[in-house]
Amino acid sequence: MKAAERQARRERLGDLMEREALGAILMRRPENFAWYTGGGNSRVEYASPLGAADVVVTDDGEYVLASTIEAPRMRAEEALGLEVLEYPWHDGPDAAVRGLVGERPLGADVPLDGGGDERDELSALRRVLDPDAIARLRVIGADLTAALAEAADEVEPGMTENFAAEAIAGACRGRGLVPTVLLAATDERIRRFRHPLPTGATIERRAMLVASAQRGGLYANLTVIVDFEEPDRETAHRQAACDEILARMRDEATRPGRTLADAFGDCRHFYADAGFPDEWRLHHQGGPTGYASREVIATPHTAVPIEVGQAFAWNPSITGAKSEETFVLTETGPEVVAGAPVAVR
Repeated sequence: MKAAERQARRERLGDLMEREALGAILMRRPENFAWYTGGGNSRVEYASPLGAADVVVTDDGEYVLASTIEAPRMRAEEALGLEVLEYPWHDGPDAAVRGLVGERPLGADVPLDGGGDERDELSALRRVLDPDAIARLRVIGADLTAALAEAADEVEPGMTENFAAEAIAGACRGRGLVPTVLLAATDERIRRFRHPLPTGATIERRAMLVASAQRGGLYANLTVIVDFEEPDRETAHRQAACDEILARMRDEATRPGRTLADAFGDCRHFYADAGFPDEWRLHHQGGPTGYASREVIATPHTAVPIEVGQAFAWNPSITGAKSEETFVLTETGPEVVAGAPVAVR
């Protein structure tokens, strides 16, 4: 965006702040983020009315506020020319906003009431799926698995990420699935970004294909890695570690009678056991799925109980590698409904 255009936007916000006696304005809606940044994309979950990064304009500055997950992409691709301030993903943005704004009166394009999904009685009711929902999720998960397998067969070296994303979208839409999160990335961008939205970058030795897709309001989530040649030893080690952490989250951590905070504590130990004790800090680890791509994101403080009938999508990642599947916790244990192995072609 040209400097003159940005200055005009800043002046218009300044006029609004003066009229409303505000010291700062927060913009969390993706359409406002795009407007102020000149086309930046703050979306990851397209079904959400909120973006994954904020624009904060004060009476003496302008900033993009993003978690450790999103800040690298904001700096490199979406918020050029703006200062990007970063906060730990597991802390959430509220304290960072208040630290930036201080005691100045704050206006926002969303309610700032501090409410959380884990205290929402309706979401608590819907998190435990009834037998009909579980039966439908099995079919949705199988269709998403087939869709990403089809897309993986179409992807080849020399293809751009955008064309890989087209293959994912087409394979999902052909099965009646709506991919509300759709990521495709090649070697370098897998290493650089945890949420690599597709670009014109050319796929070379490796591709990561990711979809969160819904049908009839129920979501399944899946990541597939496609290797076009044997990965180097370190990459293979990191991918194996992700696969191990995912399996342990499914088989050891996700048990009835525990909480998401308990499972998250185990997750941190699993990363340490795998030799990567700090990588969990760079991306969220997932949590229950069902009628939202993630009903709740697990953190050290999430006291949401784990119950039979809930669906889960854990997604451990280590720089350059990731694993993700969807399973339902049944009376006899976890049942994977969407899952695919690493593929070498």
